[in-house]
Amino acid sequence: MRTLIRLTAAFVFLLGTFFGANAQTIAAKADQYLSVWAKQGRFSGTVLLAKNGKILLRKSYGMANYELGVPNTPETVYRIGSITKSFTALAILQLEERGLLSVNDPVAKFVPEVPADWSAITIHLLLCHKSGIPDWMNAKAYQDFNDPMHIENALKEYAATPLLSKPGEVLRYSNSGYVLLGRVIEKVSGKSYEEYLNEAIFLPAGMNHTAVDHTADLVPHRANGYRWDGETIINAPNGDPDHPYSAGALRSTVNDLYRFDRALKEGKLFSKTITSKAWTAYGHWVAPPPFPMEADYGYGWMIGEEFGHRYVGHGGWVNGFVSQFNRYPDDDATLILLWNFETSNNIFVSQDLAAILFGQKYELPVLRPIVHPSQQTLARYVGNYQVGPLAVKFTLRKGRLYAMGTGQPAPYGLIAISDNEFYCNDMPSIIRFIPGEKGSVDKASIKLGEKEFEVTRVPSDKPGE
Repeated sequence: MRTLIRLTAAFVFLLGTFFGANAQTIAAKADQYLSVWAKQGRFSGTVLLAKNGKILLRKSYGMANYELGVPNTPETVYRIGSITKSFTALAILQLEERGLLSVNDPVAKFVPEVPADWSAITIHLLLCHKSGIPDWMNAKAYQDFNDPMHIENALKEYAATPLLSKPGEVLRYSNSGYVLLGRVIEKVSGKSYEEYLNEAIFLPAGMNHTAVDHTADLVPHRANGYRWDGETIINAPNGDPDHPYSAGALRSTVNDLYRFDRALKEGKLFSKTITSKAWTAYGHWVAPPPFPMEADYGYGWMIGEEFGHRYVGHGGWVNGFVSQFNRYPDDDATLILLWNFETSNNIFVSQDLAAILFGQKYELPVLRPIVHPSQQTLARYVGNYQVGPLAVKFTLRKGRLYAMGTGQPAPYGLIAISDNEFYCNDMPSIIRFIPGEKGSVDKASIKLGEKEFEVTRVPSDKPGE
């Protein structure tokens, strides 16, 4: 018996040593990877990696405020954009469990102002983005946040606008649908969206730094949001955080999101019935080209696999901020990435950090030299290029070359590494213009991750272009 006890103790010690060494390796590799990004000025934010209930890496890079020279820290508060949707969906399911609503109820039961043609739209269809409703957040009435009925008035403004698809037919990502869910929460609970989330989720989970982000609030450690304009850092437009409401208005920290992860792991806040519903796939979502991302969609959560490991999570993108919150339930692993820069690179950085977390292949970013071609050289590349559904327009403004591709939220400023090769701080891509036999440029090669596309110049219908 004593021999067995000694062998067991030795095994436990060796196992602990192995996991300890492995944790150190993961932390060192992730820090090395992110440090290269930060050295190039291409990453500013905070990351948290955890496994088996232990935080492997919690570290910040870059600045929370570039004007004042204030660095990011693990306590920095970031806007988390559409990660908000995960909280909205769980709140709806809490109310259903209390018998106050059913996901099969028509939305009109709680928000009678919805247009008559939307009568078949249920809460379920809003939760999984299959309602087919148009983006009514563009309505003039919706912009008046001083009007407590601005949502209802916006719906009336859109009364004659047809649905984009038959309810239940197509998964079309919809912020407007999640705004309606926020109004349902308020009507059913008798509390504001903010009050309900604070009382039912944030306070019980110990998330003391998570809230709806109001511009007027004085928030200690709150980061500013930024964008790149080619090589230059600029302030992102300071859009009112109230605008995305229950679709994307929350702020948080990596520490608070990890507390939320632990609460989910321990089953403190939500029953298995709730999480099972939230993490059931009701459709498949594919990002627009050229973004290499797709996942199943549940109720406010994306569901998929990375390197053979199942995850549930969500990302966010909102004025000057991007974010990713991924949970790997079978591995008890967590990846939280919060940036105070708008950039599509968050997709690729998150995937590389997941590769590091699970011991898979990844590549360190390359530190590239920067050159400045002549205006005459840059002007040769201006025009429209296309291959299949991928279209790219190159323009020249203020002496800088910009690219606007299919699915991009805004033009990306290009940075030259030679007279005909460029990269940008918004995507991990290399663009190479290909001169023809007579010196004209009619083709360009775009390498995005491991994929490479060759786009061809499309003749302009307008003289002089």
